[in-house]
Amino acid sequence: MNETDRQSLLRELRETQAEFIASLDSVTEAEASRKASPDGWTILQLAEHVAHAEGLMLRLVTRGQPSAEPLPNREESIRLAARNRAEKLVAPEIAHPPGKVATVAEAIDQFVAARGRTIQYVESCSADLRQLASFHPMLGPASSYECLLYLIAHPARHAEQIREIRRAAVS
Repeated sequence: MNETDRQSLLRELRETQAEFIASLDSVTEAEASRKASPDGWTILQLAEHVAHAEGLMLRLVTRGQPSAEPLPNREESIRLAARNRAEKLVAPEIAHPPGKVATVAEAIDQFVAARGRTIQYVESCSADLRQLASFHPMLGPASSYECLLYLIAHPARHAEQIREIRRAAVS
């Protein structure tokens, strides 16, 4: 990974971490149990999902294998699409919240720890992630770099969802 990419990715990792944590600022336990729709997740479930999915997606990034096939280059579209709440997405079963956290604070702590591992990986990564292939459940075949971009934007997508739930509660 070149230094320009590294610094850009680290900045984005820190920005989306701060955005996600800010979306949970002063969420009460009553709010944490609120859903936007009967079939949706609560704010607590969303927070746990983000923490849980961070680790799963980091494994996709770190386990990429050299590809004999040319990999797609969808970096900008992934940056935008991963945040876009206009298209509703269904998380794969493996990424559903495991139901092991009792409070938003606990979910935030798990997310910060998982994001810390991601930051540590990016700080020390010497591989060209654009040359490594992976399979992302939402992207399909993708480079490890594309998987990392999705991982980075994922908390921002759910931060907006949490803000939507909170706004709907006061309407």
